[in-house]
Amino acid sequence: MKIVTKITDRGYPTHDKKYHEAHSEADTSEKKKYPKNYPKTKKLLKKLGRHELMSTESKEGKIRVERKFKKYSKELAYHEKIEHKALNRLNKK
Repeated sequence: MKIVTKITDRGYPTHDKKYHEAHSEADTSEKKKYPKNYPKTKKLLKKLGRHELMSTESKEGKIRVERKFKKYSKELAYHEKIEHKALNRLNKK
């Protein structure tokens, strides 16, 4: 996992229909695993700008977390792993 200063959604499929499905799937599993911090991360997500992301996972499996959200890096890394698996599964269909 790498902590970076700023992450944008450039080159990331955030506007794809399958991405939203994968994101909601990752949200439900994150809510089950981290019930205490889930509301806090969702509140922070709403404060982000239009093209900003909290974290990403590259094709090589490397996870990047924005410095502002370093405190929630475990939760974000878990979310990215689940989301990445779901995106791969949905794109194979």
